[in-house]
Amino acid sequence: MAAGTSQLGSIGLQVVPTATGELAVLQVPAGSPAAAAGIKPGDLVVQVDDFPLAGSDFVKVVAQHLWGVEGSQVTIHFLRPGEAGRKAVSVRRAAADPKLTVSPAARNAAPHQGEKK
Repeated sequence: MAAGTSQLGSIGLQVVPTATGELAVLQVPAGSPAAAAGIKPGDLVVQVDDFPLAGSDFVKVVAQHLWGVEGSQVTIHFLRPGEAGRKAVSVRRAAADPKLTVSPAARNAAPHQGEKK
C-alpha cells in the first residue's frame, strides 16, 4: 500500500434494510469483528455511531457508516429479539475485500440502465 493511503475496512455484517431504514442482520461471519463484538443474526441495527437509521438510505448507510478506514472504530446500536432494551457495542473495522455483493432481491429492486420502468 502506498504511503498516505488507507485500506477499506468492514465490521463483517450481512444486512438488509427494513421498510423504515433500520438494518436487519442476516449473517455474521465467524471471526469477523461484529461476531467478536457479539452481534448475531436477527439483531436489528437502529443506529451507527450518532447516526439514527430510521428513514435512512441503505446505500449511504453502508458506504458512509458501516464501511470505513481499516482500524477505525464504530459503535453499533441494536435491538435483539426476545431481550429488553437497546444494546451498543464498539467494533473495530478490519481489512475487507472492497467488492460488495448484492442479493438478487436488491439487484432487481430498481430497473437497470436501458430498461423500461
